[in-house]
Amino acid sequence: MLIDIYTDRNKHLGTEDKRVAHQSGLWHRTFSCLALNPATATVLLQKKSPGRYVFDRPDQADFTVGGHYHAGETIPEGVRELREELGLDIPYTNLHPLGIRQTAVTLAPNWVEHEFQYWHLLPLDLDLADIPLDDAEVSGLVELALDDAIALVSAQTTEVPVKYLIRDDQNGHRRLLEGVLRPGDLIPGYLTIDQLYLRMFIAARRYLNGERTHLFW
Repeated sequence: MLIDIYTDRNKHLGTEDKRVAHQSGLWHRTFSCLALNPATATVLLQKKSPGRYVFDRPDQADFTVGGHYHAGETIPEGVRELREELGLDIPYTNLHPLGIRQTAVTLAPNWVEHEFQYWHLLPLDLDLADIPLDDAEVSGLVELALDDAIALVSAQTTEVPVKYLIRDDQNGHRRLLEGVLRPGDLIPGYLTIDQLYLRMFIAARRYLNGERTHLFW
């Protein structure tokens, strides 16, 4: 896949293959999103199918949607990731941009992330069972109460109740399960380096409390 590459000040330089960009630590842009249900005050996390990346995250719960911008795509066009990963056609105007997270981390010897991550909140008033979830990259979704999410990532508790939507890759069947989520089920860097989980969940709570402008995180 061809992606745009940038300077460390987010100035466009040209294009490069995505794998080469990561191997060489070239700066590029990604689209990221946290979905929250205003009616139930819950948030959604995503579980990737195993073996998708060289730095495989075994069964850890990531944010709802995330992916690379294709070469030539504008910031709003990143909304195609919602269709590709969740099966939902949602206009970019439904999202609330939060700003850019500039991050540099080595996830594996040949996979360096030098990224400008464009973060968004997505109000999504849908039952978990109504999300198509038809992309092979995503193995399931995790729904949890926002207050529980904040308590978990701020070390106020060691586990919280959740609902899982799981797709069986063998037959495509979908299952709804109940379970728990623990800190070990989350991506460690998002818990500790800049507390990204906590910052995003707090932004979501501010949104639910009625704030609509300057939702800095």
